[in-house]
Amino acid sequence: MNTFSMVSLASSLIGLTAAAELRVHQHHAREEAFETYLQRYGRSYGKGSEEYAHRFALYSQRAADAEKHNAKTGRLWTAAAGPLADRTETELAELRGWFGSASSGGHGNLRRGMFLAQMDQKDELPQDFTNWTTLMAVSSGRNQGGCGSCWAVATATVMDSHAEIYKSPQQSFSPQELVSCVPNPKKCGGTGGCAGATVELAMDYIMSHGLRTEEDDPYRGRDLKCPNQASLIQGGSSSDLDVAAVGVHTASDQRAAGLALMGSWERLPMNKYEPLMRAVVERGPVAISVDASDWSSYESGIFDGCNKDAIINHAVVLLGFGKDQDIGHMYWTIENSWGRDWGENGKIRLLRHADEEAFCGIDHQPQDGTACEGGPKQVEVCGSCGILYDNVVPHFVKHP
Repeated sequence: MNTFSMVSLASSLIGLTAAAELRVHQHHAREEAFETYLQRYGRSYGKGSEEYAHRFALYSQRAADAEKHNAKTGRLWTAAAGPLADRTETELAELRGWFGSASSGGHGNLRRGMFLAQMDQKDELPQDFTNWTTLMAVSSGRNQGGCGSCWAVATATVMDSHAEIYKSPQQSFSPQELVSCVPNPKKCGGTGGCAGATVELAMDYIMSHGLRTEEDDPYRGRDLKCPNQASLIQGGSSSDLDVAAVGVHTASDQRAAGLALMGSWERLPMNKYEPLMRAVVERGPVAISVDASDWSSYESGIFDGCNKDAIINHAVVLLGFGKDQDIGHMYWTIENSWGRDWGENGKIRLLRHADEEAFCGIDHQPQDGTACEGGPKQVEVCGSCGILYDNVVPHFVKHP
């Protein structure tokens, strides 16, 4: 071997050694960051165990993905290896839960038409609306844990919010009772409890049975025996009533309405922009359905990673909307159920298009979140992450 070849070989070996040392250094740095992560979020994987190695690999990939995203120029949001970075894809799917429109028997009477005369309303909508972001009801940043109870948590959060706005005698509502008690015979949005149901079914249950306070039935994040089982059986079911129909749903008797502390609830028109805007301004926070498949790494900013062909799989609460004057983009303000450590203190700002009704696609997997047994094989969904598709708002009566 000539001198030139030997020098080249030596340089290559030095280069390989340097690269190997860099990889070792990066691995150690990542492992130190993972140890900090474990302490911050209270994880207890045994170091050296198979689970530790698996979780570390997941965390490392999410951290690398976040770094890659944050290196993009012109990005609207920041990613991070946050509280969900060590979750498997199955666990993330369970966390989102099964959610969607119900088509099941109910106990109320459906009155076609709407309380909110949105299409005839001439009042100009504000450019920014943040009134509900300061409610005590959304200050704690509820965390559903590993239970697929987003539908129950979203319902309880909306009920708490409206009770606070309308000064209801009861201002706390138990998501755990909904998880434990809401019947789901047609497997709408899942098979019930932590395996999923819908906001519509939850509202139907509340209209018939009322709902305990969270103090009386605190959230456990797991399926438990229904404390209201006797009255639940006595309540029966009216299978000819469509609980998911668009329009106003009212209780079949005033006793039930009194238990619910609301006069009725309403499912807004599907894939319509103005009714949703007016509902949140004129009524209060709205339970909405979205595709949250790519939300787990969100830390801050305006999330613009929504696909038109959204797969609706998560229930959250719409609090308001606004426009970032520095970058000129409009957004929705949404309360999630993954705890205050996630996102912007438990919230996400979602890109709001100038024409949300034109941002439409097809949910080709409604069975993953929107269908009941025997339901449609695909549905049209509009708005960022399908935000216009399935929205529910209660109608409380103002108390003195």
